[in-house]
Amino acid sequence: MKKNLHSFKVLKVIELTVFAVVEAIFLVILFANKNISSSIFVDLSLFRLCAVMYITILLCLGFLIYDFFKLRELKIQAHELESIAYLDRKTGMPNRESISRIFDNYARPGSMKGVACVVTKIDNIREINDIKGKDGGDLVIRDFSRLFENTGKDYGFVGRNGGNEYITIIENCDRSKVNTYLDLLNRNLAQYNKGNEETPITIRTEYLLHDDYPTEDFGELISAVYRKFD
Repeated sequence: MKKNLHSFKVLKVIELTVFAVVEAIFLVILFANKNISSSIFVDLSLFRLCAVMYITILLCLGFLIYDFFKLRELKIQAHELESIAYLDRKTGMPNRESISRIFDNYARPGSMKGVACVVTKIDNIREINDIKGKDGGDLVIRDFSRLFENTGKDYGFVGRNGGNEYITIIENCDRSKVNTYLDLLNRNLAQYNKGNEETPITIRTEYLLHDDYPTEDFGELISAVYRKFD
């Protein structure tokens, strides 16, 4: 869709340029020739012809301006559609599709240096669903997602990988930075659980630094973290 919008914009710019050139030629011919300009208000047919031409020019300009306004609306709609496609409907967080796009950031050799991949799972989501029902479980998912995003957004990319699984990707990272992040996440979760003693959330987190697992395949790094849960 973006490609189509760009092509449409280029076409409209070309149309506007052609329109400006034609209008300039028309005005030059009209006013540079003294005989024509002086005859406009004498010769009724010439006056009508010039009037039709001028009205046509104004209409073309109006249609072009309208097209540019519609183009702006389409760009906004395209951005909104793209946001919907890459955001989890339930939580508003970046979804699995959005996480997959991150792979492109690390396609170049050496681009994964200093990267840490952290996977967090809600361990007791089934028990919460049994106690609170599916709607109650969904509410807990949304609460934790908000907590998780607020905690991790200053460290790097955070997203929901579906179900009870969450991913954090931290760049320029070492073990100390990961531990600081995890400590903050656990503190924030403990604070949340104080107000939800009936169904406190328990989580399990595993991570890998690229320095400890020097693969050049970002998908393999994530898979290696998931294998640590086995």
